[in-house]
Amino acid sequence: MIVRDIVPKLKGRLVCENHKFTFDVDKAYEDQLAAILVASRTHTIDATEAPLTFGVYVLYWKGVPVYVGQARNLRNRLRDHLRKIQGRQGIAVSDVTCKYLTIARQWEVARAEEVLISRFTPAWNGIPGFSMHAPGRGRPGMPEYINQWDRRFPSLG
Repeated sequence: MIVRDIVPKLKGRLVCENHKFTFDVDKAYEDQLAAILVASRTHTIDATEAPLTFGVYVLYWKGVPVYVGQARNLRNRLRDHLRKIQGRQGIAVSDVTCKYLTIARQWEVARAEEVLISRFTPAWNGIPGFSMHAPGRGRPGMPEYINQWDRRFPSLG
């Protein structure tokens, strides 16, 4: 028996501290969110079946999670990404799929996105220019600027 596992005597008896349980609500939320997402159906990125509500989504490129995002309107956001991927060298729309979850309370969406980014560490979340909200080529005052997304997957046209 290891001394650090024993607390001082209680009424003359040693007490073992190795049987303590503390429920981790955050870990349970993270595990359940990831499990439900992973078990959900995979869709094409054209998002014809995606709902017009808020939620989180994961983009997969050749089966690997590459981007996690949140949206007020899942269908429109996924279509934005479709347009960003179409007509690029080195990537085909047919190689990109998605999974998504609707979330009942909008305030939970940011937390869910953060959890999934932490869980999957998607490579495209760090690429400037992929997110539709990131400034790209033609940014005021920087006409020569080409973002990392455009350098990695140049336009065919």
